[in-house]
Amino acid sequence: MKNKLKTVVLGLGAMGGALVQGWISRKLMPASSITAVDIDPKKLKQAALKFKIKTHADPAHVLPQSSLILLAVKPLQMKELLSKYGTFFPRKALVVSIAAGISTHSIEKFLPQGCPVVRVMPNTPALLGAGMAAVASGLRAKKADVHKVLKLFSAVGKAVQVTENQMDLVTAVSGSGPAYFFHIVELMIETAVNGGLEPDVAGLLVSQTLFGAARMISETDRTPTELRVQVTSPGGTTQAAIETMTNRGMRETIEAAIQAATMRGVELGRMSES
Repeated sequence: MKNKLKTVVLGLGAMGGALVQGWISRKLMPASSITAVDIDPKKLKQAALKFKIKTHADPAHVLPQSSLILLAVKPLQMKELLSKYGTFFPRKALVVSIAAGISTHSIEKFLPQGCPVVRVMPNTPALLGAGMAAVASGLRAKKADVHKVLKLFSAVGKAVQVTENQMDLVTAVSGSGPAYFFHIVELMIETAVNGGLEPDVAGLLVSQTLFGAARMISETDRTPTELRVQVTSPGGTTQAAIETMTNRGMRETIEAAIQAATMRGVELGRMSES
């Protein structure tokens, strides 16, 4: 696969850049086979220097020769992009979209008949080879297309296939998920510093604790509930903290946050079609 693909990346934001770096560093495809397109010339220059890839400002110039196209533009930019350049997509090119809220059907209607589309919701830990991606097949995509995309995203973490109607929830849970943990870390560090710890000490304590907890979840045979109970001694400090979280509505807050992110994904999809 790595020798045959001619990849065009439309959009060099954080996620597009993370995927490009991950694919190259894990030798899934050579840098010479990738061409990035972005409206920001500074981003193109930086990408060419950092990744040693090709760059171009005009999608129409590079799309006709592509066999894999990564749509990494913002959701609200998708309709304009496809309206203008959809006819330049090769009929047999595999189109992979990572835009939140944009259905495969919304993309397919702008492309040549037969052009397969697969929708993916990755997350930024892909930059470190620790990403989580959910993959949903469009109507035109074959099993081989889905397998290829699963392989691409498994190279920068883990990937799982879901259905199209699950993607907005997936976006809320894992696509946006890293930011939730970053925010919790921010608040824990801030609280520790306010309590008297030095910022660097507080940062190390919290970040290493999160890292260790994540490893215990993924590398032991115990569930998160079992791990929580193991460290929560009756009448101890952890129990006091957990009870405070419960009494102050942590469960309701998390549920509301995920529901809000899910609904925003639905809204983005509707806005892109209007």
